[in-house]
Amino acid sequence: MVVVLLTVVLTIATIVLSIQNLRLRDRVALIDLIDRNTKSLLAIIDIKTMHAISASNSLLHVVGISREDIGKHSIRELIHPDDMQLLHSSIVSVREKEKKGYVKNNAFDGIRIRLRDVNYGWQWYEFSGFFTLINGRQLLCCSYFPVNDQMRLTMELMESKRKFSILLNNSFNIVWELNCLTRQLVLITPISRDRFGIEDRPAGPVVSNEDCFLHEDILFYREMLNHRIAALADSDKMSDLPQVHKIHVKNRDGSVVEMLTRSTLEKDDVGQYTLYGVSQRIQNNEFC
Repeated sequence: MVVVLLTVVLTIATIVLSIQNLRLRDRVALIDLIDRNTKSLLAIIDIKTMHAISASNSLLHVVGISREDIGKHSIRELIHPDDMQLLHSSIVSVREKEKKGYVKNNAFDGIRIRLRDVNYGWQWYEFSGFFTLINGRQLLCCSYFPVNDQMRLTMELMESKRKFSILLNNSFNIVWELNCLTRQLVLITPISRDRFGIEDRPAGPVVSNEDCFLHEDILFYREMLNHRIAALADSDKMSDLPQVHKIHVKNRDGSVVEMLTRSTLEKDDVGQYTLYGVSQRIQNNEFC
């Protein structure tokens, strides 16, 4: 009787294990199918060894490693040395949060790192991932999205802004823009009395046009601007030709400085109008 019972138990256990093995094989086959056919850059990394146990063909093609050899390489070989500390800190931060019970934070994304490209050298990728535990192994499932063009454009933009800022700070002109809907004047460059004869003002919005300009000038510019807006609205152009006008700026001590302004009116795709201009002091014409 006992023998029969043990036989039944063993038979059931064998069947259960067979089903589990079959399911495991199916899952492994699915991962392999995804790795071989997806165009996404995917990898599963063993946290303890920092070696990849699975990677998509698309990623292997980028780093120039065969599927048979991927397990022999640490991801430290594939990530730029300057970015490894950032990645390590991000992983540690997420794991520490996980230990404190922040389960929902058991993932990270948007980390930008440089990945070795066998054809083009170091290239920028946006790195995302999450952690999981399988059979006692801590795994990092991650994906990479190429952002090299975005990073290049960002760095070029930052460099252009730096040079633009230097040029503005050395300009003999006051650079400004006017929101034609709100009539809010915004200084792009700061103003100093030493350079322009006008009271010091930081770059940014001017609180009150009435405090800065003569009443008759405000009326003139209002009429002129309305005429320019109407003319540009009736045209098929996105901006008008530059126009030159004089304007007088008031100081709190009662002095008035005559300025020469040159401006261009521009409209955007949604019909918003902005006046861009520069102003320069007319020397020897300051009056009180």
